[in-house]
Amino acid sequence: MKLLSGPSKIFLLAAAIGLGGCMEEDICNMTPNVMPQNQSHMYTITMGVRNSDGDILQKSIKPYVVINGQKHEMQKHPDGNNIFVYDYPFYDLGTIPYYFELIYEINRHGTIRERIAKSELYRTAVTSKYIFALDANRGPVGAPVNIVGCGLGRADKVRMGGRTIPSDWLSAGAIAFRVPPMECDREYEVYLLSNRREFFAGTFFIDRSNLQCSSDFIRLGNGESQRLVFMIDQAAPADGIELDVTTDIPDSIIMPEVRFLPGERTVSVNIRGSGESGRGVLFVGAKGFRPLEIPVEVGDIAAGGGESLEEMHGFAHPLHAAEPVDEDIVVL
Repeated sequence: MKLLSGPSKIFLLAAAIGLGGCMEEDICNMTPNVMPQNQSHMYTITMGVRNSDGDILQKSIKPYVVINGQKHEMQKHPDGNNIFVYDYPFYDLGTIPYYFELIYEINRHGTIRERIAKSELYRTAVTSKYIFALDANRGPVGAPVNIVGCGLGRADKVRMGGRTIPSDWLSAGAIAFRVPPMECDREYEVYLLSNRREFFAGTFFIDRSNLQCSSDFIRLGNGESQRLVFMIDQAAPADGIELDVTTDIPDSIIMPEVRFLPGERTVSVNIRGSGESGRGVLFVGAKGFRPLEIPVEVGDIAAGGGESLEEMHGFAHPLHAAEPVDEDIVVL
């Protein structure tokens, strides 16, 4: 893997965190809008100079940053042409206001003249709470994800797609959560909520996940039962996952609700045939998962006939709920 160095690292970091705008005088602010507090209490102000005017004498360039009315000479960055830095000591949390001043000479038709250019006023915030990124930007429902930063607290919460979701505080540098059951094949914004403030952590794309059943065909006699085991790829998140189960022969099937409890990947239930014979389909789905269609026959069914799966979709109904009996649901 090729490592970035010098100007590439600076420009990449600036693009990821957010830059101030470029001035007409070719001064470009490359300082992040927010910087995490550090133990050295030193914060680097960075300026780039674009040489759009070919008459500028490169060796004449004198860059300065003015902070709280005091002018400080900037030094050339060792890895970059026309990139200048100044390490500003700051022993508190808050905002650092600054602007750049550039003194340089131009050679116009043999005449050398000195010019001064000033940027607009910028501000960068030094904070004890800072979000670097999500450690993953896509995955299925139930996938573990961390928000990585500094100054993260036990009371901080995570919001994804406009709803607050369960999370676990790991340390001041990380908060963990599992992807909740939400519509898949789309991207959601993730925020950290802290002290009535919100910090953008990144975007997360939910991929479609697999939902499996131990039987791809169900054959029941009237009054007979069969054990079904449902499986998912990732452990269920903190709120669990409830399956949406319907059928087009609701008078022929009795089955309890199917729910994965937090941390579970398998759950089993009993499906029972009622006194009415029928042939149909069990439709099983959940947000973020590929749906299942399981053919079902109950009782004495004459050979042949029957509707297609597409036709059955039009009249699927909820199942009759079974009486709650402990042995009906067994978690593996």
